[in-house]
Amino acid sequence: MSTNQPPEKKQKADVTWRSKCISKFGLKEPPGTVPTGSEDAWKRYYKTRVKIEEDDARLEDEDYDSDGNSIAKEEDAEEVSELMWSWATYGMERLEKLMPEDCKWHWTPQRPKLGWDSDCKLQSADYYAHVWSPFAIPHAIKLYHSWYGKVGWSYSTLNTDYHYMLVDFEDSDEGSKYVQLCSFDDDVIKTSNLNKTAVAKLRKFLYGGNTKKIKQQTCSDKDFLLLLFGSMGSTDEHLEDDAKDACLGWTWVPSNDDDTKEKLFNLKAPEDDDENGVPPTTLDKYYPRRCSWLRYAILKAADALGPISKHYQPPPEKKASPARGYDDSDSGGYSSDGYQW
Repeated sequence: MSTNQPPEKKQKADVTWRSKCISKFGLKEPPGTVPTGSEDAWKRYYKTRVKIEEDDARLEDEDYDSDGNSIAKEEDAEEVSELMWSWATYGMERLEKLMPEDCKWHWTPQRPKLGWDSDCKLQSADYYAHVWSPFAIPHAIKLYHSWYGKVGWSYSTLNTDYHYMLVDFEDSDEGSKYVQLCSFDDDVIKTSNLNKTAVAKLRKFLYGGNTKKIKQQTCSDKDFLLLLFGSMGSTDEHLEDDAKDACLGWTWVPSNDDDTKEKLFNLKAPEDDDENGVPPTTLDKYYPRRCSWLRYAILKAADALGPISKHYQPPPEKKASPARGYDDSDSGGYSSDGYQW
């Protein structure tokens, strides 16, 4: 009796969860020597990613999850849709171009949770997303970013933070915890976890390594962080605001201080903060690029500070004073002592 299987049955038997994932999600073979991952890991990866992508907040049917349950109040739907366009469509479209054509940025945004004050103004926003390796590695980075802002006649409150969680699908129980990358809490800035070591750790987890060759195949450390923070809702080119004008906190404006401006001019620091930029020639027409606390932290962690940003100054010590506000005389951005709301 012949034991040979029909060709179609043999082909079906050869299909693995790993090959299914490579085919469905367009994954590339990993560079270098990276464990292929167990079938159980790839099965968990497949089922998890399929479910998450069914709830991708960029999908047209935004008001319902994969089970058909309503996930937004009708009055919030338009606001959420507008925010999603600003973040996940328009904002990330620019950042995704930082990756090579043959190695896309794989990410899935979840629907953000928004809160409103009595005047129907945005008061809080929670962003969620997953980033997946472009390579056949059963790993993901789970992201969470929160923002809260409130202004009164005699006070202002602004808190924002960024977190990540490493998800290894070899572990049947996720078990991991969120790690805070950085935060801004009413002028108290914490960035100790956003450093070169953290960048190397995240890159190695997602790409299987952190070598020069892998960086050439993917992106620089700076672009990696811009994409990572963009996937958490912060896609602004200057890293000063989230969608709907949600200010992220302190921004250093060197042109507001004559001494600082003159110092940078004498150093011939190009006003776009690009080392290869054009040096200034006229002090009166010199407006060196401002730098938010978040942009500075990202550039520093990526070892990519420019001729202006390397002179960044943190916010002054907080004093008991009336609410800080936007300086109308500085139409280009934030005053040196306040926020734009």
